[in-house]
Amino acid sequence: MTPAGGSLEDRWYTTCISRCHVAIVMLMDLTTSSGAVTPDSLAQAAYSRLCALLLSGEMAAGDLIQERRLAEWQGLSRTPVRDALNRLETERLLTRKGRHLFVATISVHEIIDILHARRVLEGEAVRIAATRMGQDQIATIRAAVIGMKDASDVGDDGHWRVDDMLHFGIAEAAGNGEIRRMIEALRRRTRMFGLRRIPGRFDIGRQEHMRILDAIEARDPAAAAEAMCAHIDHAQHAIVELLQHSGGGRG
Repeated sequence: MTPAGGSLEDRWYTTCISRCHVAIVMLMDLTTSSGAVTPDSLAQAAYSRLCALLLSGEMAAGDLIQERRLAEWQGLSRTPVRDALNRLETERLLTRKGRHLFVATISVHEIIDILHARRVLEGEAVRIAATRMGQDQIATIRAAVIGMKDASDVGDDGHWRVDDMLHFGIAEAAGNGEIRRMIEALRRRTRMFGLRRIPGRFDIGRQEHMRILDAIEARDPAAAAEAMCAHIDHAQHAIVELLQHSGGGRG
């Protein structure tokens, strides 16, 4: 559903002139070692920026996507933006209805399936990572988790930054590129569903993260897998419980 006052892209477009520095910054970041900007690098930049807007909620479920406006806002031609949108559609972060593209809505049924898939993949990843993750990385993640003392102080971005540090760190330490890429894709869709809106998950999730780290530090693959699976199971149960109390859900 498009918010009142026009589409999100319309609102961005009205401030496009004051944000023209975006194109300059992007070009500075995208130069190759030879000093050239490649089509692939422009498409990757467009993808990264759009993905960040989707995951932050600035582009909300149901928002209409307008390729031309997005290209103008980013100071790019439509080709790299179209490539980025096609990639986001393939990853199911965007959905097509007829000729129009919209920000995807993650249904309750889908998030349950996503969490089930994550349970399988991340349970195996942490089992492997428990024998490989370095002590310095464990200590860094632990310090970040301990530093999240209050949900209101941390905010959504801070919460997801630490959450990604743990889950992506484990996926990377497992050393399997295919598993890592699947986990990353599933976690992006998890974030779009918005698990942060489930009451009570902040403190519980923080404790669960500590148990996962304890098992990794103890070099106990079985305990690490058990802690990870319990962590994901509890998130799923919290969704079901929330729906039972609210009497409905998103499909």
